[in-house]
This record gives sequence, C-alpha cells and structure tokens, in this order.
Amino acid sequence: MDPAKKVWGLLSSMDRLQGTAGLIEAAEIISQEASNLGLDVVARTYQYDGKETIMGLTMPLGWELTDGYCELVSPHKELLCSTQEHTLAVVPYSPGGTAEGSLVIPLPDWSNTTGKIVLTDEEPLVALYKASEKGALGVIWYQERDIDAYTYRGLFLNESHLRELKMIPMVQVKPSISRKLKRLLNSQNNVEAHLEVKSSFKVEKMPVVEARLNPSEKANIVLTAHYCHVGPGSDDNASGSAGLIRVAERLVKNPPRNFGVIFLWVPEHYGTVQWLEKDATLPMEANINLDMIGASQLFNNSAINLNHNPWPLLHPSDAYMWFYLQQLANHPSNMLKVTEQGYGLGSDHAPFTLKGIPGIMPITWPDRYYHSSRDYLDKTDWNVFEMITDAVVMTINALDKPEENIVKGWAHHIYGTELAKNPSGAEILAYFLNSRLNTDFETSWRPSQAASPFKPVMPLQNRQISNFLKARTYKEKQNNLDILLAETIILSKSMGVHDIEAVLKAELGVFDQELYQEATKEFLEKL
Repeated sequence: MDPAKKVWGLLSSMDRLQGTAGLIEAAEIISQEASNLGLDVVARTYQYDGKETIMGLTMPLGWELTDGYCELVSPHKELLCSTQEHTLAVVPYSPGGTAEGSLVIPLPDWSNTTGKIVLTDEEPLVALYKASEKGALGVIWYQERDIDAYTYRGLFLNESHLRELKMIPMVQVKPSISRKLKRLLNSQNNVEAHLEVKSSFKVEKMPVVEARLNPSEKANIVLTAHYCHVGPGSDDNASGSAGLIRVAERLVKNPPRNFGVIFLWVPEHYGTVQWLEKDATLPMEANINLDMIGASQLFNNSAINLNHNPWPLLHPSDAYMWFYLQQLANHPSNMLKVTEQGYGLGSDHAPFTLKGIPGIMPITWPDRYYHSSRDYLDKTDWNVFEMITDAVVMTINALDKPEENIVKGWAHHIYGTELAKNPSGAEILAYFLNSRLNTDFETSWRPSQAASPFKPVMPLQNRQISNFLKARTYKEKQNNLDILLAETIILSKSMGVHDIEAVLKAELGVFDQELYQEATKEFLEKL
C-alpha cells in the first residue's frame, strides 16, 4: 500500500489528542513508516507534566477521557450530546465531574451563574475561569458555525490551573442544539440540565518522531508537521503528516547533496519548542512546515495558500515554493487556486522563525471543516495533496542546485507589489531583499541602532491563566499583535526598537503604537 495513503488513513481513523494514549500510538505508526522508507529514525520523548515552561509555553498535563454526556432534564428529557457520538461532546481536557441544575446564559459579568449550569460560546479557558470565579456548577459550550458539527477547542490545563480554578466539567453541544436550548430559555422559566464527564489528568509521554536523511554538520532543511488532533482530523493534520512521508519517499531516491534533511513529526507547538530547545543540535538552514495540505477546493472553498517568511528572514525557499506551486497549479490538469500571504503564526514554523530560522508554510485555507468533527477524508483531495508535496520536493531540489532567476524574479514580484501600494515600505523591503536574497535594488535605508535582542518566546500562546486573560485583552485591541511581537523578537537580533517600529509599519501597516509598546514591555523579555 502507498505509505502516504496508509499514514493518512490510519491517522484519520483515530483520536490523537496531545497528552493521550492515542498520540503515542500515532507516533509509533509514523515511526514505523519512516523506518520502512530507510530514514534514520530517532524517537524523542518529552513529557506532558503540567509544569515545565519552554519558550514561554507551559506544558499541559496529560489527559484521559473515559466517557461524557449531557442531557436535558426539564421541561422534558432529551440527550443533548454524548461521547458515544463523538469525543468532542466533552471539551478536550475538561475536568471530570457531575453537575445538575438550572441552565442560564451568562450576563456580561456572569453574576447570574452561581450554582447554575452555563450555556456559553466564550473561549473555553476563559469560560472555565469565569465559571470558577462565580461558582457555576458546569459549562455547556458551543461554537456557532455554518456546519452542524462539534468544534475542537481545548483547555490544555496545567498544574497551576488545577490549583487556581474550580475544576468543573465542560461539555459541548452542536450549534443546532445550542439554538434549541436558547429558544427553550426564552420560552420557559425553568430549564434544567444534567452533565457528566469521566476524565483524569496525569503525567504522560510527549513523543516527537525525528527522522534524518543524510544529516549534515554544515546545513539541514527541517520539514515539520504536527500529527496531533482529535479524530478524524484528516486535513488537520493527518494530511501534513502523510505529506512528510510522501516527500521522504521521493527524497530517499534522490537526496540533496549540499545539505541534510530532517523530518519532524510533532505535537503542535509543545513538541516543537521541546525539540528546538533540547535536541536541535545540527545547524538548520530553513524550515518548511506542512499543516493542512489536503482540503478539497470544491468542498471547502479553499485555496493553496503560501505563508511566507517575515522580511528579516526572507529565504530562497520563499521564491522556489511560490514558483513551483504556481507552475503546478496552473497546469491544465490541475487549474487550482493559489494565493500568497505575508508572515503568519499559528503552526509549527513559528518557533523556528522566533529562533531566527526561516520558516514557510503551504496550507489549504480557508477550510470550512477546520477544527470540526466533520474533517473527514471525503473533504480532501489527493490531487491537491500531491501537488503541494511535489512543490516541496522541487523546492528542496532547487535549494540544492540554486535557480538564481527564480529567486530574483520572485524578489521583483514582491518588491513591485510593495512599491505599488507603499513606496516608503518598498525602500525598507529593498534592504532585506538585498541582504537576504542577494538582489541589487536601490535603497538608502539602513538600521541605525545596535541590536537589542529579546528572548525567543511565543508570548501570546502562554495558557497560564493570568497571562492568557491579559493576552486576550490586548489582542481584542490590536488584531495582529501576535505577529507584531513575533517580528519584534526576530528583528531585535539585528536592530534597535526605533528601527523595528519602522520595519513593522512598512511591512504590516498602521497599528496602535502605544499599545504595541506597552505589550512589548508586558510580554517580551530582554536576553
């Protein structure tokens, strides 16, 4: 059987949430298939211990779910959700417990929730915090979306949460059920519900599968994909995990000569920062991250979207990947939509870029079934998957045997786009194009200050409750604050704060400078 299809199918058939036994089983499947291809597999094992903090991320605790359900008790009996239908009937990482009582929709200050069960679409961790603070008995969570499905949003609790918050159970209902409950609450004086979650927290293994192809003491390209997710998770991210297998199968037959290749299957974010801080001993030239590379454009209304590096980390991989994706997508046998975006966070390229290692990500986005219980294989497209993995192989071949015309052609494309909308921004972009891609655009802009580096952390990803609530408040005021802070960390390695602000304005446009400066002091730490 085709090894990529095998991995894609097997992962899609199982729950592989972080900190669970299913994740360990998934790692074993990937490790075996990588070994079968002839790669040198190194099994890395870290821990979901709820205590250790790496790059600003505190590791969650491992979690085991046995059962969970919620039923309407009054004005009539009705089963609202159950893990017999889907694991996501319980909000991932919910504490265990039983609750029965009157159902309420919370007021803005949650003052009406004491001794009640709460129906809310608030961010789950914030909902748990507010419910705990006000003495609620339990939480029924939902998310409105255009499909009637459960949504994957996890609590990722650590030891500090267990100490600071009241551990009450949280279940989830589909949008259709939440709307039914709202109608009942509008028409009835007393609506009662009963919910039960059987779960427990524990210290659990965190497997990272590292596989090497001719590793080099001079330079290596690191290819990443996160294999964790609630089932089915066929596009997110069984597709990327299978994609690494397909790329490896191709490269084993024709490996690059001038650098090694490291394949890394990780639990998202948590496994990546562990590996980077503890086991990334070989020099790394660049990262290519495969996350959600299989969505059907027909069913998902998606495009193949390339997330580029930020300006200070521009790399030939940006140019090659864009060129080959366009070339393949425009072939008469494909005719697929491809778009490009500036730097973005949210997946496993982010920790690499924060450490100063270029990281790009091809992704099929948007995805109608993203983080839902309906992310099945029937919503994916092998042709899209094949095209993206082919582009990755072609990019690695081009990095091995550089194609100067492709790099310079892409640089002119990016420069021209910026020049058309923002001439002063193009002046600063030219500096990075010249220094990163060996172009010769005219520019007089230079950094005027010495480097003043910040510690590489993922500042707004920290789920410690005080930091999480604080970050949420800041992000409500400035939508792209996470990117502003990430680029600040990256830029601080080569310039001072005034130069950084000039680059951010040129690259990302207008932002609240006062709030940004306040957030920088709040969330970033000098080395």
